[in-house]
Formats: sequence, structure tokens, C-alpha cells
Amino acid sequence: MLKVLLIDPPFPERPWDISWITQFPPKGLLYIAAALREAGIDVEVLDTKIMQFERPSLLRRSIDEICHVVREKVKRKKPEIIGLTSTTLSYSSALRIAKAAKEGYPPATVVMGGVHVSFTPEETLKNEFIDVVVRGEGETTMIELAKSLPLLNILGISFKKNGKVINNPDRENLDPIDIPVPAYDLVDMRNYAYVVLTCTRGCPYRCSFCEVPLLHNSKIRYRTVEKIQQELDLAFSLNPRLEIRLEDEFLGLDMERAERILTIIKKRNVMPFRTVTRPDGINEKLIQLLKQADCSNVYVGMESGSDEVLEFNNRGMTVKRILETANMLERNEMLFHSAFILGLPGETKETLKQTLRVAQKCCESTFSVVRKNFETLLDLMPFKLIVENSRAEFNLLAPNPGTPISKNPGKFRYRIFHRNWGLYDCNTSVGEPYDVSGEEISRFKYHALSEIQKQMSSYELPVDWWVPGYKG
Repeated sequence: MLKVLLIDPPFPERPWDISWITQFPPKGLLYIAAALREAGIDVEVLDTKIMQFERPSLLRRSIDEICHVVREKVKRKKPEIIGLTSTTLSYSSALRIAKAAKEGYPPATVVMGGVHVSFTPEETLKNEFIDVVVRGEGETTMIELAKSLPLLNILGISFKKNGKVINNPDRENLDPIDIPVPAYDLVDMRNYAYVVLTCTRGCPYRCSFCEVPLLHNSKIRYRTVEKIQQELDLAFSLNPRLEIRLEDEFLGLDMERAERILTIIKKRNVMPFRTVTRPDGINEKLIQLLKQADCSNVYVGMESGSDEVLEFNNRGMTVKRILETANMLERNEMLFHSAFILGLPGETKETLKQTLRVAQKCCESTFSVVRKNFETLLDLMPFKLIVENSRAEFNLLAPNPGTPISKNPGKFRYRIFHRNWGLYDCNTSVGEPYDVSGEEISRFKYHALSEIQKQMSSYELPVDWWVPGYKG
């Protein structure tokens, strides 16, 4: 039987702590692995991220060491197809792993997919060790590759023929009923702390800094509640101590569905979980349902404190809505983490100050919740995690390939410095809007973090959590 090896690459080595990245299973690959297995194809998954902090010692392995492990494993296994995924940040590491894999077994077809290469097939195929790029969702495409269909007949791929890159037509996205349950049993779930529960695919918004609508379509596709329950049953059968990270920005749009999903989570009697959403995805009833299901924290993408910047970047919300959301969460005594992006198109020195002021107002709300519930929160989590779950986060814009900004920076009055993808970490300036420099934005981030730290201290909460270079 034809063998497929799927590899999740490591992230670039960083001076700050990246061990948290290793705590999540490679869910994208596990969807594909499930689809391959259902089609009768022999598939194995190798998550090289967990090698970066090898248990039980948690000693860091270098990417060179990981490449050696991959090369030797491929040499032994001799898979006919080797598939790798890649984000923008992990792209450089993914290339190194792909090269090592090809060296381990040169006859193998090396396939790369994921959000980054979906928008950079020509650049990716310049590497002689990459044979095929899968664009967009890869479940059906990988099945057809594994069945050895002629490349010209497979939708959604790019490949080389006679030295020329051929981009086949795009493939339609999966119907929600066909999105499989991730094959968590193909990895050792005891190595992970979290299960990321993704309830939808697609997004109707057109934010300038996000590639999701182009990758997964602008229509929301709701995964069936039955498969969400099957996913949780499988994950927790393999590791009962997992935490849930619920990622559904549209949970509040269908309250009946939200209640069903949160009831499933509540019945599992799991540890307090965190969720991710937009400010306009939150309402009073949803907050109460989240609290009843034992949600401890909401991560909210606020992005900017300027209405002009929000509008220019097609965010689809206002500062007023952001502050209403913060007040609503405070009223319901729900801890929340506010995330902002510095350096968006349209940014100026004044809008940076506006963003800090809005961030401080958000922190007034959530620090108030912390102070009221401090002893209870300490029973739930370490103080450092209380800080992480309640502070404001400031990321520098990284316009990844596929985002409207990356596709047309001039339209957004934005200047991109370079395409050194390993620096697209939201902690390094890789570009700048026309009206404020990247250097000024970087300096402002340090100032903003320092101001939030002072604010937390003013609430008589002991805090010593930030140093220059801290992620966020």
C-alpha cells in the first residue's frame, strides 16, 4: 500500500520563549490524515515542533538536529509521498525539513501545503526538492495525489513541468459535512496541553491583514455539532487532561448552536477553557453561556483604537463597539485579553496614542474583574497566566502573503521592507504605513507594554512580566 508521511515543521528559533507553540497538535495535518485514512491510504504524522522542547527534560533541539531526525526517519520508512504544511513564520524551517526529507528518500514526491504556500506557489517551487504545492484546503487534493492521479487532472495544485510552473484551477472547498474529525490518534496526545476546537471554516469579513477569506472562502461553513462532539470524545479519550481552546469567531451568530456546543463542553467537566472571538461576536447571553460552561477567558481581537484605521482596514467594527464589548465583559465579570495590531495602514502617531488609550480602557475593565476575583482566579491558574489572560497585547503588523495588504500595498498606502518570512513574527517591523515609520512603531510597542504594566501595578496587582522582546 502507498505510504504517506505528513510532517509539521518547527518554528524558527527565537530569543524569547516559544515553548507554548509546541503545546498544540498539528490540527491541519490531522484533518488531512483523517481524510487519507478514510480513503484507505497508509498515513503517518510526524510533529517536529514537539522536538523543539523534548520531554521529559524539555531540552531544546536545534532545527539542524530535527532535520537529521527527519532525514533518518524518511530513509527508514521510504514513504512515496511526504507532505508538509507551512505558515509564513515556519516557511523557512519547513523548507529545511523538506530538503532533509528529500535527501532521506529522493524518489518520494515532496508536497507542501498550508496558508503560506497557497499564495506563493511559484516561489516555493523554485526549490528543487519541492515537487508539488497544494493550494487551499488539502483533504481531497492529498487523496488524489496519493491515488497517483495525473497531476494535470488534480485541482488545487501547482507543479513543475519542463521547468515551467503549472497552476491548475482552484479546488472548491469542502462541504461542512465532509470536514473530517482530526485523527488525533495518529499522534501522542499526551505530548500536548490543548485541543484547538475550530467550529467553522470561512469568514465573510475582508480585513486587510487577514488571508482567511481567500483561503477558506467568504462563506461561513459550520462544522456539524455531532462531529465537534466526536472530536472532543476522541481527543479526551487520548488525554483526559487537555485544555480546550475554542476558536469560533461566529459563535454568537447562532445562539441555539452555541448552546449545544457549550453544553457538550460543559458535560465533559474539563478544566476551565479559553475562547477566541471578535468584539461584535459577543453578547450578554453568550457570555453567560460561556461562564456556565466554565470558560475562564475570552481573547478578543480589538486591533485598533482609531475608527479611521478600523474603517480603512475593512475591520467592520467601531471603537464604540470595542468599548461596549469591554464593558459588557466587565459587567459579567469575565476575564478577557485584548489584542491590538500596531502599524496598520492608515496608522499615524496620533492613532497609535488612540490605540493605547483604548487598550488602557479595556484593561481598566479586565483588571477590575481580576481584582474582584483575585483569590478565585489564583485557585484556577498561576498568577503569570492571570496576567496573560487579562492584559492588552500589542503585535506589529506582518502582512503575510494572501492578505489584501500584501497583494496591493500601494492601495493601502503601505511600504513592505522585505520578504524575509522568518521575521514575520509580529514582533519585528517588516513594513510601515506611509505616515509613521517602522522604527517609531516598534518603540511605541515597548512604550505601550510598559504603560499597561504600570496600569496593572496601579491596581495593586504584583506584576513583573514584560521585558523588551517579549512576544506580544
